Amino acid sequence: MRCRCLPVLCVLCVLCALAVPAVAGLPAPVRVMVEDAASPWSDSHGVGLANDLVRAAFKAAGAPAVLVVVPYARCKALVVGGAEASCLSMSAAPELQGTVRFADQPLFSVTAHFYALKPASSAAPAAPLRSLDDLRTGMRVGIVNGYEYPADVLALAARGVVLESARSEVINLRKLGAGRIDLAVVMTDPLRSMALVERQAAVDNIAHAFVGPTMESFIGFSTSNPDGERQRLLFNAGFKTIGENGQRSLIESRWKKRCATFCPE
Repeated sequence: MRCRCLPVLCVLCVLCALAVPAVAGLPAPVRVMVEDAASPWSDSHGVGLANDLVRAAFKAAGAPAVLVVVPYARCKALVVGGAEASCLSMSAAPELQGTVRFADQPLFSVTAHFYALKPASSAAPAAPLRSLDDLRTGMRVGIVNGYEYPADVLALAARGVVLESARSEVINLRKLGAGRIDLAVVMTDPLRSMALVERQAAVDNIAHAFVGPTMESFIGFSTSNPDGERQRLLFNAGFKTIGENGQRSLIESRWKKRCATFCPE
């Protein structure tokens, strides 16, 4: 008996054959390392403004992004060593030259703010700290392990100031409150404000001392990983698209509204 299903099967085979080139022509998915302790840019759950911007940019370029959450020091080391193609969020630093290439545009800009202990009411008033020039030899300043900082902050080490690393800025503020360090550096922008970080730390015996330099934060791409340059070009194209079609502004506005009251660490 002749099978009447054969013509239908032939049509399906032709349709499948036509569909394969289109699927094959799409960019391959990208794998991006993201920091785990920088809410609201990127948190331990893979949630954050920077993460949303990166997902949207790659999606606009036709390449779905898989975000892998890791501590920043590991994120940076994997990209510098070429084991992974990309990491966010990164900033310019001497040790990255030749090993990491940034996107054309930053994800955001951050400003360094320095915190100190509030003076005890019974203690003799100490000399106020108004700028980096007031820091003295032997003072301990809390920074985050693996973070890049403005050159003026890193130069403190040459003056005998001890730059002491911890896993996050919130931890550093708590160390400051416990008297284990003399100052803590917190990198903020209009979204991740000083007030937000203070609420996250929940320490009441510290106070803002002075404002330091500003720097830009990017998604960085490995120059030695085979997929680094492909990802960079895809991201640049997609980020330009979401900037022009308004999606970037919508994402940023949504996060500003979300963090107007409180963003968890």
